[in-house]
Amino acid sequence: MFSISNISYCYQKDNVLKDVSFELKKGDYCAIIGPNGSGKTTLLHILSGALKKQEGEVYILGKKIENYDVRALAKQISVVPQRSEPVYHFSVFDMVMFGRHPYQTRWNTYNPDDEEIVVDALKKTNLLSLKDRMTSQLSGGEFQRTLIARAIAQQAPLMLLDEPLANLDIPHQFEILEILSELNHAKQTTILMVIHDVALAMQAIPKSLLLKNGRVTYMGDTQDICRKNLIFNLFDLDESFEVDAWGNVRRNYRK
Repeated sequence: MFSISNISYCYQKDNVLKDVSFELKKGDYCAIIGPNGSGKTTLLHILSGALKKQEGEVYILGKKIENYDVRALAKQISVVPQRSEPVYHFSVFDMVMFGRHPYQTRWNTYNPDDEEIVVDALKKTNLLSLKDRMTSQLSGGEFQRTLIARAIAQQAPLMLLDEPLANLDIPHQFEILEILSELNHAKQTTILMVIHDVALAMQAIPKSLLLKNGRVTYMGDTQDICRKNLIFNLFDLDESFEVDAWGNVRRNYRK
């Protein structure tokens, strides 16, 4: 359902992405893993249509991304951006209702069907009791769940998430992963997510795309990242580092 072919992108003279190609099928759940500056966020911006590609093609359901208008594209792709401070002066309910905008006209407000979908998204993200709270009053984990609820309410078949676990404590990280796993299994939503923690990806995300210096170095089973010692090359780890079978990295200072 999602095909990326030979995507390249430069900021001024810096090559951020170089000949990136891969495919996602319906129901895939895939992590994007790579060092800082490897092009992960730039790739998501191009795939969401927020950034115009310079070379290559992006296809959604066999149709080039530039042939979708904004509303039609929003029905295909939902986006959870990098975490920002919850300073918006909206209620949780209103923030999640923004996910229904692609299905509404300029002149009408939400209808009972929209409200039912939003309430369902709030239930899935354990936010229903907070629906009337202002987003500026939410904790980091609550606000992150609100952004994910908005994307769920959008009902797009593809969800892109940029570091949704960043700055969250361990219980909230697993809470987000459980919500996404349930969405992937129950709705067959295709999920592509930037994540830094290889160990968490090993536990929760079946497929992984590894990016290094703007190039895809691997696309496949997440378990192979450790089985094939791919993590050493990805992060330029030397012999002083050790990686266990669960993706945990530690440094042996005795070596």
